[in-house]
Amino acid sequence: MKRTIHNLKKGIIFTLSLMVLGLMNQSCKDDDIELPDAETLKDLVIEYPCKEVCLVAGQHMQVGSVIVSQDGDDILVTYNITESGVYLLETHLDIFANLEQFDAAEKLGDEGPIPGRFEFKKSWKASDMTTSYTVAIPKEYFDGIAPGADCFYIASHAALSNGETAWGGFCAETDQGVSLSEAMQFPGENWSVYFEFCLDECLTMVDYTYAWEDLMKNGADGNDGDYNDLVIKSDVIRSQDMLVISIYAAARGANYDHAFKIKLPKSGIIDGLTGGINGAANIEEDGDSYIITVFASTKAVLPAENEAPHPFAANTLKTDTDCEPHANAIITILTDENFSFDPDFPYEPFITVHPGMANAYDLNIWELQADPNNGSTWIDANGKEHPNGIIIPYSWQWPYEKTYIGEAYGNFTSITDGWNANWANNLTDANKVFDLICE
Repeated sequence: MKRTIHNLKKGIIFTLSLMVLGLMNQSCKDDDIELPDAETLKDLVIEYPCKEVCLVAGQHMQVGSVIVSQDGDDILVTYNITESGVYLLETHLDIFANLEQFDAAEKLGDEGPIPGRFEFKKSWKASDMTTSYTVAIPKEYFDGIAPGADCFYIASHAALSNGETAWGGFCAETDQGVSLSEAMQFPGENWSVYFEFCLDECLTMVDYTYAWEDLMKNGADGNDGDYNDLVIKSDVIRSQDMLVISIYAAARGANYDHAFKIKLPKSGIIDGLTGGINGAANIEEDGDSYIITVFASTKAVLPAENEAPHPFAANTLKTDTDCEPHANAIITILTDENFSFDPDFPYEPFITVHPGMANAYDLNIWELQADPNNGSTWIDANGKEHPNGIIIPYSWQWPYEKTYIGEAYGNFTSITDGWNANWANNLTDANKVFDLICE
């Protein structure tokens, strides 16, 4: 069962131009002066976007991105041009609950969508050299389009100074450049796409925590049992057309490097290698499954903090005062009705220790294996068997470096002694766990 113990709305920071700051100062003296609304503010900086997709021109040229975030109850959609010498001339944006609704509103014709009829429009001259623009969609508008819905679709079109038109959507690298997913292309002859957005994507909701001991060695020279060699937190959102997996790499108390990966069955995943899976470091086919590399190197994303007495560690020492370093990734997977989703087992996580090396090996989560005999385990100096990987169905505080997990969680037991699946519910010594909530 999905359990959430900490919800943190992702922040949005607005950096105002000097003109706006001047208006703010004047407003202290003159109550008749009104500040510009979110749609006209310049230099908008979105610190934590809820979603980011590609802005692609001419079908294969990525010229920037489309970023979705929240400001209170309103939705902000930002066009961001990154291609040198390319500027926005026009933007057209709208949202819809389904294609039938968009068609009934006469915004979808025989040849495809009709951007000129979209609700939110803006234009510039080439001499303005505009590279970023944010549209504010009021809550009242999307409540009217998709009342009570958590998810809806966004159509984001742009006319550019290089003569091309561009659309925002999920994309993948190809020999031609990038390609937008065929699964979310509008019907009609004209090339055009849309993407799905869910309000829950603006929340950090820890559904599961995964933690590993990364040695395959047994006995006194084996694992220390602190289960902080790698700590990963995960949030999963399932909608009609997609699966969104948010990953937060929280801690690494290991000398070894790892790659963090997830495994999913191919069935029901659309265009897995050509635009249906976004945000991954790498995607491979493995029989009837996809292997998705989220972090190719945990040493790279969680570098050593170089603090005594364990300089290799990141976020596992008592002297730490923050949750830095950390890493985030969002994996978006396009799906159809053939995709089977189990909220208690949304995907299979595992790590590859020594990635890219001849001595590499994989370690799974023992409790998630259908056959316990296939789970990764280790034997301590007393002959007791333990899992290499453990799962906690909520946010969790891991032990400090070189602190055996049973000293902090008194109900933790070995497999040999009869595994207690609820051990994490009882923190018996809070002085022996990392005392910051990192999410």
